[in-house]
Amino acid sequence: MGKTPAIRYGRPLRPLWLLRGGMDFLNHGSFGAAPKSVLAAQGAWRREMERQPVVLLDGRLPKLLRGRASRLAAFLGARGEDLAFVDNATTGVNTVLRSFPWRRGEELLLATHAYPAVKAASLHAARRAGARVRLARIPFPPKSETQLLQAFQAALTKRTRLAVIDHVSSPTALVFPVRELAALCRKAGVKVLVDGAHAPGMLDLDVPSIGADWYVGNCHKWLFAPKGCAFLWASKEGKRGLHPLSISSRLDEGFAPEFDWCGTKDPTPWLSLDAALAFYRSLGGVALRRRNRELALSAGRRLAAAWGAERAPEALCASMVSFLLPFRGKAGPDDVKRIHAALWRRRIEVPLFHLDGKLLIRISAQAYNEPGDYETLEKVLPGLLKG
Repeated sequence: MGKTPAIRYGRPLRPLWLLRGGMDFLNHGSFGAAPKSVLAAQGAWRREMERQPVVLLDGRLPKLLRGRASRLAAFLGARGEDLAFVDNATTGVNTVLRSFPWRRGEELLLATHAYPAVKAASLHAARRAGARVRLARIPFPPKSETQLLQAFQAALTKRTRLAVIDHVSSPTALVFPVRELAALCRKAGVKVLVDGAHAPGMLDLDVPSIGADWYVGNCHKWLFAPKGCAFLWASKEGKRGLHPLSISSRLDEGFAPEFDWCGTKDPTPWLSLDAALAFYRSLGGVALRRRNRELALSAGRRLAAAWGAERAPEALCASMVSFLLPFRGKAGPDDVKRIHAALWRRRIEVPLFHLDGKLLIRISAQAYNEPGDYETLEKVLPGLLKG
């Protein structure tokens, strides 16, 4: 048998997506981009559903969802019975926070880099229960993994009941040492929820081995599923008292039945997961993850040198890299909007963030990207930082 032809990553793959021509799309991390083949599979499921809605939604759906849950779980090193589908990672986080048995005066621990929606959900849950949110102050860029562990250790108190830990931080793109952090929390008697919004498809994952009580992840980012496809994994103990945000007719029938039916909705993002996994594997699977990381790191070295910007140690980065930009003064939302708009006028899509008055920019590397995609950004950004 002959060798399998090498995959030609970069621009030759762009036609597999609907991405518009003439732009440098360096922001796969925000919302992903579903390929044409996966969208076609979703369209086929939508047509199947509308031809006879009762047969699909009231008859075949539970078996179809459990099959996909089992196949996704296998990809994650888990069991299908421990995994439920949700719309997105934010929904999964809210689900755990709303089900958690809070008591007045207790604390919920977050990192300062936590996703804004997760911070908001945490504040809401804490207010309702008379609890409080405590922040582990994470520097950027950190010097090492040890600094991240020390920040969480310093923030834990006798009142901490739950820690919500990023697997990959959204604004800073840091890959957190979740196994070590989970062990640290367990030793202190603290439950752990990992926000893995970016992790599936970006990192090698064995979810149960992390040691968390709950893990949420998106499939629409780095795993190529349609928007609205995410999962919530729960340990045996984590399933107790855990209920979906929308309580429907299958209350108390068990973890999977309750989550598989939360009322009438479009299940086609979940049903299209097989197509997404197949597409992901067709691009190399593990090889794709490694290639994306290598591209992100090499682009990161070049951009940091060109801009005089700081970035995290490469050991803490994967398929995204964030930079602390040399920006005069205190950065705020208006600066983010101005620079983002100016970049888009040049047809460069890349996200910016303000964090503690500092200005950050984050690049992504996906199969359709190549080194030349970052050249225009390298040239035009310094002029925009001057106002």
